[in-house]
Amino acid sequence: MSLDIPSDFNSDIEDKPFVQCKVCESELMDGKTPYTIEKAYKRTPEGKDVTLFEVAICIPCAQKQSEKMSKESRSFLENVMGNQHFFQKRQAMWNTNWRDDWKERCIFSDEAINTNDEYHIVGQFQNGKIIPNLTPFVIGQGMIEHIQDNLSLETKEEMDDFGRQFLGPDPSLKALLEDYQFVMV
Repeated sequence: MSLDIPSDFNSDIEDKPFVQCKVCESELMDGKTPYTIEKAYKRTPEGKDVTLFEVAICIPCAQKQSEKMSKESRSFLENVMGNQHFFQKRQAMWNTNWRDDWKERCIFSDEAINTNDEYHIVGQFQNGKIIPNLTPFVIGQGMIEHIQDNLSLETKEEMDDFGRQFLGPDPSLKALLEDYQFVMV
């Protein structure tokens, strides 16, 4: 099976693969450090999916960011993202021809993504390749809202600070982001 990263994970801003961690600017293609790419989308009334934010973050920086979360929020996210069912679903996707339909449904709710106004795509990579068995996935709007509803105020403020510092927004998206609360997984 090909370990090539789907082009969906290329930077929309740069129109090419991410090569640096957004936080520490370390090289992502050196093969030493795994990293995550997350992109958030919002569907406009015209039906166009607009990128709200995109970030490539090395695992050491992601871990440091996680340590800034409240204990309750960290526990909640570990329960959601680290449970056996989640990894079993990703493994089951890996064992099929996942490239054909990985963006079709939320990995948590199995809800069709085309019915969502917002969604995120997430993938874990190393040396410009997918980490085997860690299929990229999509988080639908309902799950994003569920995560948001279960984060502490302290964690929400920390995510907002991170978003303001590292994610923009692009001034042209200001109206779309007026009431947007940054959520990263």
